[in-house]
Amino acid sequence: MCGAGYNVSVYAERMPSPTQRYATLYLWTNGQETGPRYYDKPICAVLANDTGAKQSMGIRLKSNYTDDAAREDFGTFGTYAGPVYQNRGYCGTAYSYMKVGGRVVIDTVRGVGACN
Repeated sequence: MCGAGYNVSVYAERMPSPTQRYATLYLWTNGQETGPRYYDKPICAVLANDTGAKQSMGIRLKSNYTDDAAREDFGTFGTYAGPVYQNRGYCGTAYSYMKVGGRVVIDTVRGVGACN
């Protein structure tokens, strides 16, 4: 979903829980470093729709650098929201959102990577 080179899985989580799944959050990196620090790695985020029908949903990826704008994709999707990319996103956050039948079922922030 993220394109060539993004094959190192950072994170995959069924949401909102492993037993009640509406979507799956995927985070990938390409293993490269784009700056002087370990967490300066490109990140790609996708929120896969597991309901089988179009839903209002979105994904936002924010790096830990305040000067980097958040990247996001929100709308009505049948397969997935995203991909969205951050060039230095390994120590950032991923926000996932989904509404099903007028009810918000996912409204979650997760950390990206292993950082202090």
